[in-house]
Amino acid sequence: MSFSPLLPLIEDELAITHALAGSLFLYMYAGFSISVFLSGWISKYIGYKRSIIYSFLGLMFVLICLRYAETYHNFSICSFFIGLTAGIYFPCAVPLITSIFSRDNWGKAIGFHETAASFGLFVIPILVAFAIRFYHWKSFFVILSGACLIVIILFHVFAPDLRPQQERRSNYFRVLRRKDFWIFTIIWTISAMASAGIFSVIPLFLVKEKGIQLELANTIFGFSRIGGLLATLLVGFVLDRYAIKKILFIVLFTTGLSTMGMALAQVFWLLVGMLIIQATVSVAFFPAAIMTISKITRLEERSTFTGMIMAISVIFGIGFTAVGLGAVADRWNFQIGILVLGVLATLSCVLIRELKN
Repeated sequence: MSFSPLLPLIEDELAITHALAGSLFLYMYAGFSISVFLSGWISKYIGYKRSIIYSFLGLMFVLICLRYAETYHNFSICSFFIGLTAGIYFPCAVPLITSIFSRDNWGKAIGFHETAASFGLFVIPILVAFAIRFYHWKSFFVILSGACLIVIILFHVFAPDLRPQQERRSNYFRVLRRKDFWIFTIIWTISAMASAGIFSVIPLFLVKEKGIQLELANTIFGFSRIGGLLATLLVGFVLDRYAIKKILFIVLFTTGLSTMGMALAQVFWLLVGMLIIQATVSVAFFPAAIMTISKITRLEERSTFTGMIMAISVIFGIGFTAVGLGAVADRWNFQIGILVLGVLATLSCVLIRELKN
């Protein structure tokens, strides 16, 4: 998340195009895809807890290296290893959460867990806008590295050590033959495009295309994410009471419309309004999707199922989206690319009907 609000500064310092700036996310999510795909296999031998701890140790080291990166080549390598180390976490976290909490409380537990991402979306741009007044922007990576160390200590002390190797492991090919796996992969990919994919280029869109100052753009960018934090927490309670298919449909449909509205908005206050609505609704998809995956999979296949979906969706849904939006902006403008993503998100709602109740 720290790359996105810093992207205008990275682009200027490295003297690269929008497409090359977006390619940093492609490298990052290429590494991410590899690690989430292999996380089920890794956790089988060392456990979920150790997998997550080693993930954060690696991330801490790479962030320190990023502080001293000077060229596009160095940034690209660091971006790849950020994704490679960070990707192990999520497929290991979902089985941990669903094992610790009872099935009746999965919605609330997953929703609360997902507020971490929403909180990051909200607070990182604001911290960047504040920090660059006093420190060099690369110092932000050192701060994040220190945060990783704190996380490692707390997680080591408090997290249970669930042993997945005691469970019967699922077969990758058996997961690939499931229809609901491919439905979720498609809608998760499109949702990632409309949330994290667009998130990666919004500061560039606001600064380079709308002519807004960087500090103001990041402030608007950050505060527009407050609603996402509240929505993610609220959806956790809703998931335990209402039909998940309806929730998925409403969230995805509203995300598509607000994304198109963001692209078409010509007035400043309307653009800010669309940013707020889109950021609020788009992140609510993921706890609902995780809840659904947890209910349609057994514990022994949950990490594999989740990891394979994320391995496919992040590289196409975020990595290629960032490059594609940058390339479209180099040729025309960001608005065209964002509008196309809004249309895709709206049309993808029809796939939800194919899921079992």
